[in-house]
Amino acid sequence: MERIQALDDLYEDGSTDVIELASGQCTVVQCNHNIGRSFIRSLLGEGTTSGYGVTYRGELLSLCNPETAKQVGFCSLGEGMYERLKVRDYLLFWAEIYEVRPEIGELLSGIGLEGKANERISRLSYSEKRLLGFARSILHDPELVIWEEPEQNLDLESCMIARRMISGLIRRDKAVLITCSALEQALSISNVIYRLNGSRFEPIALQEPAELLEPESDVGEEVPTEAGIELPESTARLSRLMVKTEDKYVFIDPQTINYIESNEGITTLFTKEGRFACAWTLVELEDKLKPFRFYRCHRSYIVNLNQIAELIVWSRNSYSLVLSDGQKSRIPLSKGKFEELKTIVAL
Repeated sequence: MERIQALDDLYEDGSTDVIELASGQCTVVQCNHNIGRSFIRSLLGEGTTSGYGVTYRGELLSLCNPETAKQVGFCSLGEGMYERLKVRDYLLFWAEIYEVRPEIGELLSGIGLEGKANERISRLSYSEKRLLGFARSILHDPELVIWEEPEQNLDLESCMIARRMISGLIRRDKAVLITCSALEQALSISNVIYRLNGSRFEPIALQEPAELLEPESDVGEEVPTEAGIELPESTARLSRLMVKTEDKYVFIDPQTINYIESNEGITTLFTKEGRFACAWTLVELEDKLKPFRFYRCHRSYIVNLNQIAELIVWSRNSYSLVLSDGQKSRIPLSKGKFEELKTIVAL
């Protein structure tokens, strides 16, 4: 009971050491891979006590409890499979363990593997194996589903299938918990996101404060840019950004910047030459870079409009921009920015 009472004990910064899962909701825990692994191990009852926890229906969640485990569908990142089995036989094997009789054909169709029912698992791609793992985790119609890093190294089509599976689970009033190392993925998957820093859960705010959207411009005559956005004339003279690294200053051509991210109070420039930490805030950079066709697409991101290659519509309220850089980086687009962006660039 002492642990559960901690739900009401927030720190001054709004963080907490216990989060509550709810039916019909997807909760995302965003953190780096090592912290995420420790978090998952703590749910499994492995390793040392983490100092933080998760509650579901008023009780501290622990998957080492057999009764609790029956209600949970779990899929880890490095989950092993019986690779000599065929896809259909693998699911039937688990269905027997769960003592259920699911419609295997319908399940395979839902994950894009309907044509591979008789394929050996060893011949599946990495993405197909992960989708099969997701399907295995929901065979017994669990109340709570936990997936570790569901989109790591998945191809785009598989990511979209995984998102549809998550949406379907939510519509069926299931509770969903996932870990995610990429901030972009977390922001586009759910609106209930906690950043785990190793000891506490910090809720990630999704609302965009007015002061972040409309920074005060310098006094002076304003001139229109080709994107149709008005900017102070003084900002148009910027030709290089001087960025301080650990032991030197680097001069960066704005056109080499693909996008800019603000995460945990650190602003990072992602450029063709690599990534650089920057002392400027997003508000300051937004003002400086507008003449070069940069756009504040999200409260945590600024994008180079010239680098946008695709727009992914995950759902009616969830969008991502795919860039034309070598990594095909994906960054979130706020739902309130979608219509505005369409008037600035041709998507």
